[in-house]
Amino acid sequence: MERAAWLRSFGLARDPFDAPDARRDEVLALEPMGMLHVRYAEVHGATEVPHSCLIEGVPGSGRTALCMQLVAEDEHAALQRPGLGRRVVPIDRFTEVARGVEERRGGEITVSEALDLVLHRIVPELVDEVLGIANDGTRPRMPVADAAAAIESAGPSVCRDLVVLQALYDRADGAPSRTMLLRDRFALSGGVLAEASRSWGLVLLGSSVLIGIVLLAFGDRRDAALVRALPSVAPEWAQALPWIGLGLVLSASLGLLGRWAVAGLLVRSRVRRAMRSIVVTDRDADDLATCLNEWRPVDLRRVPKRGAIAPRIELLDRLERIIRLLGWRSIAVVVDGVGDDAVSRRAIKALLDERIVQRSGTSVVLAAPPAAVDEVRVPCSRVVLDWPVPALRRLIQSRLDRCADRPVAAPSFDALFDPAITRAEIDRLLERWATPRAALDAMHELVQAHTEPTPLQRPSLDAADEPSPEARPLWAQPISRATLGRVLGRQWPA
Repeated sequence: MERAAWLRSFGLARDPFDAPDARRDEVLALEPMGMLHVRYAEVHGATEVPHSCLIEGVPGSGRTALCMQLVAEDEHAALQRPGLGRRVVPIDRFTEVARGVEERRGGEITVSEALDLVLHRIVPELVDEVLGIANDGTRPRMPVADAAAAIESAGPSVCRDLVVLQALYDRADGAPSRTMLLRDRFALSGGVLAEASRSWGLVLLGSSVLIGIVLLAFGDRRDAALVRALPSVAPEWAQALPWIGLGLVLSASLGLLGRWAVAGLLVRSRVRRAMRSIVVTDRDADDLATCLNEWRPVDLRRVPKRGAIAPRIELLDRLERIIRLLGWRSIAVVVDGVGDDAVSRRAIKALLDERIVQRSGTSVVLAAPPAAVDEVRVPCSRVVLDWPVPALRRLIQSRLDRCADRPVAAPSFDALFDPAITRAEIDRLLERWATPRAALDAMHELVQAHTEPTPLQRPSLDAADEPSPEARPLWAQPISRATLGRVLGRQWPA
C-alpha cells in the first residue's frame, strides 16, 4: 500500500518499473509503438528490402520488445499499404521449439526442418483465413477482404498448391476435414485415380463374369447364331469372337484393379516418407494418409523426401505466390526466445542458411545473444543492441509518461531522487546499468526498499503530537542517498 501511495504522491497511477519481461509488461502493452527501441529504425530499415537481419543483444537489451514492435509495425503497414507490407511469422521461444524438433527427429535440426518449421507456422493461419474461421486476435488481419476469392482468381493450379501445403503442414486437429473443405471451396476434383480405378475395375470384373456365364450357358445357340450372322467369317473365328471380347474385358478389369493396388501402395509409401521427413508436425500416420488420399497421383510427387531441400524450396516458392495474392509483398520470420546453448546454435545455423536468407520473398529477423552467433557467417545485416545513457533516460521517461495519473503531469526521472543527488550521479548509474532490464529492476528494488523503511525511520507520535499538514511522510519523499547506499551497496556512490 505504501508503494502505491508513494507512486501516487508523484502523480503515477501505476508502477512504471514493474516489468517482469516484455511479453508481460503492462506498460509496453498500453502502446507498443509509443516506446520504440533505440535501434528500431536501424533494424526496420535493414529488413525493409526485404532482407534478413541478425540482431545481437545481451539479456535485458530489449530483444523481445524490438521483435514485438517489428511485428506490430509490419501488420499495421500491411493493412495500410496492401501489396507492400510483409506477412510476419513470429516464432517465440525458439530454443524450446528447436529442442522439440530434435527430440521428434532423433537427431540435430537441419535446414529441411527449419523450412518445415516456417511452413508449419504460416500455412495453418492462411487456411483459417481462407475457410473463414474467425480471427481470435492472435493472427494478423488480411489485407484483402476475401482470401479464398483472391486465390481462386489465380486459377486451379494455385488452389491445388494451397491444398497440397495444407495437407502437409496443417495442424493435426481436423486436417482431413479441412482438406475436404478446401477442395469443396475451390471446386477441385478430389480423390486419387486409384479409387476410380477400383470402381471401374470391379464393374468390369463383374461384367466379365456375367458374360462368361452367358457364353457357357448358351454355347450351341451362340455358335449357330454367330455363324448365321457372320457368313463371310470363318466359323472358327466367329465362334472365338465372344471369348476374345471376354478376354479384353477381363484384362481391362484386372489392369484397373492392379493400378488401384499399386496406387494404394504408393500412397502408403508416401505417407511413411512424409512422416519420416516432416517432423515438426504432431500428425499421426493415419491422419496424414487420409489427407494424402484426397490427392491426385501427380500431387503425391510433391511430398518432400527427408533431407531434400529443393522440394521444400519449391513449396516455399508456391507459398510466396499465395502470399502475394493475399495482399502481402513478402514473408518475414521474426525469431525470439533464442538462448546460447548448443541446440540454439544448431537451430540458428539451420535457419540462417544462405538458401533461406538470400531469397527475395522471405526474410529472417533473428534476435540472439552474442555468444550464440559468434561463429555465424551469413550474408545479412547485423545490428548490435546497445543503450547509451540518453536513450535509457528517454525510455524511462516515456514509461513515466504512460503511467501518469491524468490530468496530472508525469514527473521527470530526476524528480524521483533527492535534489541533493545530481544528474551526473544518476547518469553514471544508468551507464553502469547499461540495459533497460537492469535499470528497471534496479529502480523497482529502490522504490521497494524506499517505501518499506526500517522501524527507526518510523518514529511514533505521542497523542499530543499532530503532524503538520504540509509535512510529507518519509515513505512519500524522493529516493534518498541512504536508500541508494543500502540497496546498491558497492555500486554507490556511482
